[in-house]
Amino acid sequence: MKGKAKKLFYKAITRGREMIRIGDCAVFLSAGRPNLPFIGRIQSMWESWGSNMVVRVNWFYHPEETNPGKKLTDKKTISHKCLVLSVEEYEQMIHTRRYADSEDLYYLAGTYEPTTGMIFNTDGVPVIC
Repeated sequence: MKGKAKKLFYKAITRGREMIRIGDCAVFLSAGRPNLPFIGRIQSMWESWGSNMVVRVNWFYHPEETNPGKKLTDKKTISHKCLVLSVEEYEQMIHTRRYADSEDLYYLAGTYEPTTGMIFNTDGVPVIC
């Protein structure tokens, strides 16, 4: 392939005792944000020609990050897997304690479109802020 680097794609990677698969949610490390970790759902993973692992991620936003014009800092590396649930599933797990204390648990309250600054609830209805 002249002019193009080959990529080796993966369906899953193993780090220690944890397996991270395409479709899993993960916490990503970044300097200066211990109270607002980057959370994303992994769409694809590949190894570039330079043996660097690269991931394509759909990002989740914290409410504080939905201000128009706010620039997010760079993400560095996958820290560990986490769970992102519907509000109903989240509340049920919290009340029944059906998760490990060490497990990072988040809920999806809606969606945010960063290019337009629009926020939608889980039913797709725009939220007026």
